[in-house]
Amino acid sequence: MRGKIALALAGSGLLVLAGPVAMVYGASLQQLQQEESQAQTQLAAEKSQYQQTQSAINQAQQQIQGLNQSLAKDQALVGSANQQISSTQAQMQKTQALLSTTQSQLTRTQNELNVTEANYQKTKALLQQTHNSLIKETQLLKGQLQLIEERGSIGYLDVLLGAHSFGDFMSRLSLLGRVAGQAASEVNVIKQEEAQQTKEKASLKAEAQLLGETQSSLAAHQALLQKERNMLSQEESHQMVLRNQAVSASQNAQATLAQKKQAVASLQNQQAQIYQNMSQLGAKISQIASQIQSLLSQYNQGTLSRHQLYTAMLPLVTPIAQQDNLPPALVIAVITEESGGNAGAISSTGAIGLMQLEPGTAQVLGIPSSQLSDPRENLIAGCLYLRDMLNMFGGNLSLALSAYNAGPGAVQANGNQVVPATQGYVNNVEALYAMYSQW
Repeated sequence: MRGKIALALAGSGLLVLAGPVAMVYGASLQQLQQEESQAQTQLAAEKSQYQQTQSAINQAQQQIQGLNQSLAKDQALVGSANQQISSTQAQMQKTQALLSTTQSQLTRTQNELNVTEANYQKTKALLQQTHNSLIKETQLLKGQLQLIEERGSIGYLDVLLGAHSFGDFMSRLSLLGRVAGQAASEVNVIKQEEAQQTKEKASLKAEAQLLGETQSSLAAHQALLQKERNMLSQEESHQMVLRNQAVSASQNAQATLAQKKQAVASLQNQQAQIYQNMSQLGAKISQIASQIQSLLSQYNQGTLSRHQLYTAMLPLVTPIAQQDNLPPALVIAVITEESGGNAGAISSTGAIGLMQLEPGTAQVLGIPSSQLSDPRENLIAGCLYLRDMLNMFGGNLSLALSAYNAGPGAVQANGNQVVPATQGYVNNVEALYAMYSQW
């Protein structure tokens, strides 16, 4: 059992102060209790406000983090859009150069087509002129032959045989030879011209066909170029829209981020103010705890009744006990039995403070042993440990008190029964609890 400071209990446990001293002390104690109650109420309100502010700060920080991520995405989107726009502009410049080259080729092809068309018209006119000349010469040859036929009355042979002398015969033969040679020459010329005309007609037809194909290809190429121009224009418009959207989103995110940062700064200022208020309240609570310690010392000296001791400790214990859903009367009963209200009490086993907690137990509860000398931290740790014992033993108060005093392992080793060595401790705490509950 942890070391304790003995309490002198006489009769009903009430020690009555005499006359004016009791009245003055009662008034001082009542004022102290009112101040303590107001301080506890203000502390609870400040804690609630602090928790709300901390929650708001955490939420704002999460929103800022989300906005930073969104801003980073928007900036990456802007960068990607800029790169895509640069790539599109470079592609457009290449395409524009290609369009210029193609346009130059089209112009040269059109000029060549115009020259070919002019040559075609010239060749066609020359062919027509040759054809007319051929017809004219053919008609002339036919006239000459007809004239010969008419002069010879029968034919060439009659012309030759009708000669009156050898000289006349040779003269006629020479004339016929010249006429026949001229006719043969003219026939060859006509045949050559006909062949040339046929060849020129075929070449002209091929050139006309090639001209048609070139014109069709030119029209198709012009349509393709126009389609590419339209596509490039649409792509440029789309990229500009994406860039404007990304820039707008980035600006909105930056504006929202600035607002959130301003809100966080305001919340941090509120938090600092709450810290300051809580520090002031902590100092006030420490002062009240010191005053209560003085009252406990007076009680131990026999100048205070147990009822006055309970009344003085109730404002300090109540808000802490309520956090663990413990009756304040039970907590004060444990304090009374454990330390007699001496915050500086240290047992032979090393148990510390109002509720006599050992450093190992505090470490299990997650509370540094260095804080056990603080009455408020000692109360917090003791209430938490008492609540754990009640939960472990299904709300059985006797088993929980025995485990609080001797350890839960000892109770379990005793078959989940009160450890005999702690029976007196359990009886005393339960009796004090019953008495305090009536006040």
